[in-house]
Amino acid sequence: MSAKELVITAPEGIVVGGDADEKYEYYNLVSGERIELTEDEARKSKAWHLAFKRSIVAVNGGPAGVGGIVGACIDPPVSVSREEFANMGDDDWQSKFGAVKAIPDNVKLVPEGIEPAILGWCVERDGLWTPPPAKGWKIRLADGKGYAKMRIQEIDEDGVTVTLQYAVQAEKGGALSEDRTIVMEPGESFSFASGELVEPSGLNWDLQHTGEKLLLNSPVNGDGIAGAIGSNKYGAIWAEITDPGDSIAYFMDEYGSLLRSPKWYRYNVDGTHKIHPNGAVYALRTTDGDFKVQIFEYSGVGNMKVRYEQV
Repeated sequence: MSAKELVITAPEGIVVGGDADEKYEYYNLVSGERIELTEDEARKSKAWHLAFKRSIVAVNGGPAGVGGIVGACIDPPVSVSREEFANMGDDDWQSKFGAVKAIPDNVKLVPEGIEPAILGWCVERDGLWTPPPAKGWKIRLADGKGYAKMRIQEIDEDGVTVTLQYAVQAEKGGALSEDRTIVMEPGESFSFASGELVEPSGLNWDLQHTGEKLLLNSPVNGDGIAGAIGSNKYGAIWAEITDPGDSIAYFMDEYGSLLRSPKWYRYNVDGTHKIHPNGAVYALRTTDGDFKVQIFEYSGVGNMKVRYEQV
């Protein structure tokens, strides 16, 4: 099998932060064809290998589907300065892709996972985990109507028990409540509106602490459309959040952790807040054989080109 390409054209109206009504586009790597599936059908189908939505590339395995696909990055992104990177392009990416002939025996292949919207909530200093003191998040609640601002106030010595400081906005543009705190341990779920730890069911929860991740009641985890803004360096500062409902987009938890470990792109290289492929090559082990995959072009919001080949 020689190298093939997929051309992914984003639906009209797609937005940067995502919308609960957006759907993945599913592709089979053997046929190279798009497969029409609902998300519920896709979770039960082995017919697809990759799915695309905005910059998210999901693999049919783990929580995303029953395909049993595992994978890993087998040729990492280029590690160069911003200036050098700005002068690189698809000739460089093709060279990296062509150099990969097989999946190395020593590579650990892993299934797909969930990429949380809330990242960077703990920082390691001198062997201890501490919260980032200035960082805050704007949260859209699971029902899509209420909002909250949140920060990690404290992390206990066990490294997992966290104290959240938060304030709630019942509706967009409404007044903020007074600041409150809640202590969460792994396995617990929380409702901002009630201010209580709850059993995760329907729309009654917004945030869940797994021990390693803080998950939102987004479609990949539950029935809600909870989202967050503030995880990257362009995000929110706790002391400056006065209206958590004022963002034009809120990122939800999504599938796609496999092709973000490491990420297939660099962001904001030239100051225009755009996504640029970085040459990374990923391996996928499927029931239809082993494949190498590389995203080599990205434009707008969700338009991309992917090259792949069986190895």
